[in-house]
Amino acid sequence: MPVSFEGFPRLLEARALKPGRWFMGASSQGPVLCLMTDVEIDDNAVVLTFSLGKVDAMDVRPATLKSIGGAFTSIEDDLVFAPGEGAENLRLITPGRRPLPSGALLRLSNGDMGIGFAEKLNGVFLIVSLASGQKVDSFELVFDRWSLSLRRGAASALVGQFRLPGWRS
Repeated sequence: MPVSFEGFPRLLEARALKPGRWFMGASSQGPVLCLMTDVEIDDNAVVLTFSLGKVDAMDVRPATLKSIGGAFTSIEDDLVFAPGEGAENLRLITPGRRPLPSGALLRLSNGDMGIGFAEKLNGVFLIVSLASGQKVDSFELVFDRWSLSLRRGAASALVGQFRLPGWRS
């Protein structure tokens, strides 16, 4: 009987975590999916964490790299961000004057997708590209709800869904 390992995760060292790198880490609430960013707070690298505990209420938060515990492991699956809850419920919100909450999925001006988050210490709203982990200054659209799945070949597994609290189009 053949034995094969497809997409087996590898252990990563902190120095291998460059902006745009996706990895798994651990927090006080359990495992988290992380995106390394180029943002720093008081000389500490910032990562965006995506909670894995509740599929129907995913939480997106910034954290410092040094606060993420345990071993870091690579992600060997494709990450799929899907705006809306199916084509019939997709709503696009153009940018307005009201502030965006953390976790907003954004279509960036360059066509990439990004996440907006409020950096806790300074209260500044930052936008980071999901492809590069780099800070971005402008966006075109806000998606009021989105989902994140892991895909390997034809198989897909829902990681979580996110809804902007209190937002109505």
